[in-house]
Amino acid sequence: MRAEKLDRSLTLFPTTAIVVGSVVGSGIFVSSAQMTRDLQNAQILIAVWIFTGLMTLFGALTQCELIGQMPTTGGLYKYLSNIYGEKIGFMYGWANFTIAGSGAIAALAFIFANYFSEFIPLPHLGAELEAWPLTIPYVGSIFPLADLGKKMVGIILILFLTALNIRGVKFGAKLQSLSTSAKVLAILGIVLSAFFLFHGESHLFEQSSQPIAGFALIAAITASMSSAFWAYDGWGNVAYIAGEVRHPEKTVPRAIVLGTLGFIFLYILINLAYLHVLPLSQIAAAPNDRVAAAVMSVAVGPQGAILVALLIILSTFDTTNSSILTNARVYFAMAEDRVFTSKAGEIHSRYQTPYKALSYQGLWAGFLLLTGSFDLITSMYVFVNWALYILLGVGVFILRWQKPDAQRPFKTPGYPLVPLIFVLFSCLFVMLTLYNDIHEYNLGHQPIIKSLMGTLLVVSGLPFYIYWKKQQHN
Repeated sequence: MRAEKLDRSLTLFPTTAIVVGSVVGSGIFVSSAQMTRDLQNAQILIAVWIFTGLMTLFGALTQCELIGQMPTTGGLYKYLSNIYGEKIGFMYGWANFTIAGSGAIAALAFIFANYFSEFIPLPHLGAELEAWPLTIPYVGSIFPLADLGKKMVGIILILFLTALNIRGVKFGAKLQSLSTSAKVLAILGIVLSAFFLFHGESHLFEQSSQPIAGFALIAAITASMSSAFWAYDGWGNVAYIAGEVRHPEKTVPRAIVLGTLGFIFLYILINLAYLHVLPLSQIAAAPNDRVAAAVMSVAVGPQGAILVALLIILSTFDTTNSSILTNARVYFAMAEDRVFTSKAGEIHSRYQTPYKALSYQGLWAGFLLLTGSFDLITSMYVFVNWALYILLGVGVFILRWQKPDAQRPFKTPGYPLVPLIFVLFSCLFVMLTLYNDIHEYNLGHQPIIKSLMGTLLVVSGLPFYIYWKKQQHN
């Protein structure tokens, strides 16, 4: 079936809610702890959040031009296929299925279950069984029996939200609009509590007693940018469902720009709130990296940490829903092009949703969650994603050159400077990330070179691509 048979029912508000909901998960509540340990400087911390936000905005504006020209279901998979050929598009879609989309869903569901367990104790196996390792040659060990109770709750969440999204994109989007609105209000509540209920000395301009400089500073900034980009990630997911948006050539770019500006503003605000209440040493040493909980405990008392835990449950529920809703459309579009299992291209006769693509995604994400391998997989994700973003940015230049007179409902503001800066930064970031990974591996700080392993996982899809291409001729 063709993507046009999907239900085009989404308007600007729910589409914008999907943008915000896809990005604002758990990262913003915990990422600043590790970033502070890396950077040891309040001003540089805020500068990293602003700079990575700006690069995210540049990437969003660049993608919006492609969305306006190709407002169809599948997003970046479709853009890369049309510009560079089907094989490159497939590699992106395969990366999304094996690493990015499904891995993110599994990770978010586990975080949801982790905070859920603070309110309702979950069963677990004995220490000996939970420590049983499953060793994968040249990769490392995973522990499928560890935290089994939490994994079961996470799998139930994935199945529940998958079933809701099978019932209809409009239903899933309504849930998204409600949960995203509640999440944004709750984050603003943390910010207001920090600035108006805390009456101690502000730490916004605190300087570290042991500042870092030279290459150590460059390495620290690169590592902290990876954490920030993980928290910012998901801004382009809404493009996957362009085939279900009314007037997508205009609505989707508007939603991405509004949503991106919104979550950048939220992220900078909440980090200013963190630094206002807590000194750098306490942010860096926040228990389990829960900076937001530590801030609220100081600002409003012990009950503040409970409120933040509830907020993270809501936030991860919301982001898991948006990730399930959007990512399945990539595999649906691939099936339409016959480079994925053909059943993933089927549309439900009653609900007009890609129900089998949603089901396959849910099963794979549940498997990743059960094995615990999502943690390893998502750590490879940032490198792979930004390598593909280079192709995204270059694609705008290619289309401008090949089709100078083509209709462009949205043109990237500041062209060619904005996409050029985005491409150059993406190249630099990818090279620095690869160098850091190799350096950390050589020092024995990590068991594998994550960037290279992520690349190998993407390339592992080629035998499947060859098989599905042969099936086209049978």
